[in-house]
Amino acid sequence: MKSLITLIILSVLLTSCVTSKKFNEQVALADKYLIQSNDCNEKLAKNIAELTALQVKKDILMNEFDNLQADHLKLDSKSKNMQKQIDELNSQIDLLSNQNKELLINSTKDREELNNSLIQKQAELFRKENEINRLGKNLLERENRVKELESILNKQDSATTYLKNKLLDALTGFSSNELSVVQKNGKIYVSMSDKLLFKSGSFALGEKGIDALGKVASVLKKQSSFDIVVEGHTDNVPYINASGTIKDNWDLSVMRATTVVRVLVDDNKVDPKKVIASGHGPFNPISKNDSDEGKGKNRRTEIILSPDLQDIYNILKTK
Repeated sequence: MKSLITLIILSVLLTSCVTSKKFNEQVALADKYLIQSNDCNEKLAKNIAELTALQVKKDILMNEFDNLQADHLKLDSKSKNMQKQIDELNSQIDLLSNQNKELLINSTKDREELNNSLIQKQAELFRKENEINRLGKNLLERENRVKELESILNKQDSATTYLKNKLLDALTGFSSNELSVVQKNGKIYVSMSDKLLFKSGSFALGEKGIDALGKVASVLKKQSSFDIVVEGHTDNVPYINASGTIKDNWDLSVMRATTVVRVLVDDNKVDPKKVIASGHGPFNPISKNDSDEGKGKNRRTEIILSPDLQDIYNILKTK
């Protein structure tokens, strides 16, 4: 009987030790996830700032491009006007020369006045010719810059269209309800529904979502001239999970975006320097949240591909 009691006491002590150890392991794991979450938030803030700076840079470049085209039209008009003035001056010179020939025999004074007038007209003509040559040179330089910009933009448009078609070919096995590939405003938007990638309220990827991202990555890692932004979006239904590290839809959208980025970068070797992760929560909907269909459209993860604008910037900053 005494041995039985001893055995029971040892069992209770052993069970208590195991439970305490497991609890400590869970606490350590929770601390680890919290640190990772804080790191992700810091990286997110930095990436959003960089994205904003790039967008501002793009707007400046496009504005400069528009100004160059406007200057080109003004210079062309001014050049034509100068040529018209030169033609008129040539006509006046011819007229004065004829008058001078008729008056040479009549009056030395009149002849001198006519000669002075002729010299002035010739000097004015010389100045006009120099001005039109200068304008012509400037016009040619601007035309070359405009042509170079147009060539780069055309190449970027062609590269963007080519990339879109490659993505469509790679994703032929998925339905339009699961994902879409759209080209607009010079960018490519690969929009994936939450049903394809995640379970409701989760940022853990399913097998089908991992397969889709692998096919997207197989195309993206061959393209070095595009920047990649991964955006997470949710509907407006409040996220409820009091025991988890995610506080709301905004946290959920960020975690989903970073999960997608890790699959692209860690599992599929996409260049991490080209990728930015961001979360918009429910604040950038593409449909009204007044129906299940509308909410389903808003619960999405978008991979946005933007062409590198550095070549255009280099041309525009050259005086």
